[in-house]
Amino acid sequence: MDGFLAAISLPTGWAIFGAAIYGIAILSVPSVLLKRRGRPQAALGWVMVLVFVPIVGVLLWWAIGRRHLHRRRKRRRLATAQRAGRLTVLRDALPSPSEAEWDVMPIRRLPPEVAEWVYAPTSSNHVELLVDADQFYPAIEEAIRDAQKHIHVLFYIWRSDATGEHFRNLLVERAKAGVQVRVLLDAVGSSSAIGRFMDPLREAGGQVAAFMRPKLLQLKLDLNFRNHRKIVVADSKVAFVGGLNIGDEYRGAWSDAAIRIRGPAVDQLQDVFADDWHFTTGEDFIHTGYFGGWRSENEAVDSASAICAVVASGPHTEINVIHDLLFMAICRAQKRIWITTPYFIPDQSILAALRSAVFRGVDVRLMVPERGDQRLVHMASRSYQPELLRFGARVFRYRGGFLHAKTLVIDGDLSAVGSANVDIRSFRLNFEVNCYAKSPALAAALADLFERHSADSREVSLAETEQVSVFMRLGEAAAHLLSPLL
Repeated sequence: MDGFLAAISLPTGWAIFGAAIYGIAILSVPSVLLKRRGRPQAALGWVMVLVFVPIVGVLLWWAIGRRHLHRRRKRRRLATAQRAGRLTVLRDALPSPSEAEWDVMPIRRLPPEVAEWVYAPTSSNHVELLVDADQFYPAIEEAIRDAQKHIHVLFYIWRSDATGEHFRNLLVERAKAGVQVRVLLDAVGSSSAIGRFMDPLREAGGQVAAFMRPKLLQLKLDLNFRNHRKIVVADSKVAFVGGLNIGDEYRGAWSDAAIRIRGPAVDQLQDVFADDWHFTTGEDFIHTGYFGGWRSENEAVDSASAICAVVASGPHTEINVIHDLLFMAICRAQKRIWITTPYFIPDQSILAALRSAVFRGVDVRLMVPERGDQRLVHMASRSYQPELLRFGARVFRYRGGFLHAKTLVIDGDLSAVGSANVDIRSFRLNFEVNCYAKSPALAAALADLFERHSADSREVSLAETEQVSVFMRLGEAAAHLLSPLL
């Protein structure tokens, strides 16, 4: 026995271990091909990781890549099925869209699994652009202070800092006054705030829930499928959606955008929150008393009235409607497509749509940050920019701070603001929400913001992208290869 143990040297033991891991990696390839058969780029990325970094690939694929998306989809679909009656109440309460209103959302037929996440367009909405925390934070503070019945809050990130404490205390104050307060925070993005930090709100009668906690002991490492939405609804009279989170960092050199909505679209954002809350807590709080508060405002319909439609998406559906609507909006454009996003990692269909827009004479512009907050993602984003420049689009890199806004301007009337980036993670892995609006006033405000940001930006030339060092190009090429996994 001693002779046998002595015969197995340390290098031999490592060789056996390495061979075993590599064998598991190779045997995992069929699982990748079956589970990612509709996404060849993602399948190729996973196969490359399994082959060249087998230990990392095996751990990631079997922990988070294969099983839990299916599991969560099944659970999510069950929650979705249970909300069918509630959705009927909501849609019956809203006016039927006219032919003119359908122009903002040119989708008439969808598979049942995604149809309920594309809300019918409604008119008589009043939409206001809020730029940066300087405008967004006072606006939501006003809505919270004015609320008399309920306040519903959903954020991806809520920091346990001075800003987070300030808004928590505002909610505590309203909860003590008898207002129903529900706060839903992503368990990963808001990990520092979902525990004892929120106890004062719980003690005041408010409710706080964490969206999809990773459970290590059960191997439910759902680090990918995060709730990236940012929604605030007060008394169903006013709602907010956009890219801003809650924290001190967003008050500094941070450029972002959100919109304040009054009108029927408030109920659509209310329903998105309600479904996320039901999915997380099991509480189905919706009845007609939570809808229609906007009707009491009695605001006159004027030339600034917007046609709005809310679109929600997530990894629980095979079809991502936010992606498909972006594609349709780009194809609809005749004069202008101005996109602002912190992360630009599109798929080939979005690139083809942008290329075809340039070919038919549309002014296509992309604005991204000069410096990213995630190096690998930033390098992947840059790897797509030479192709845009090559076919005639314009690319601006913002230097006035970190650019986090997610906005779209199409021609002179159609625009979109929300939580979704133009990247694979938003299209496939995160729960997102955008609001499309047909409003010349909002489109003009977003275009003006784009031009103001352009003054603090540097326009990139194709020659510049070709003159970077070979090491930088290799890094961007590697990040490009991994982009379906980011």
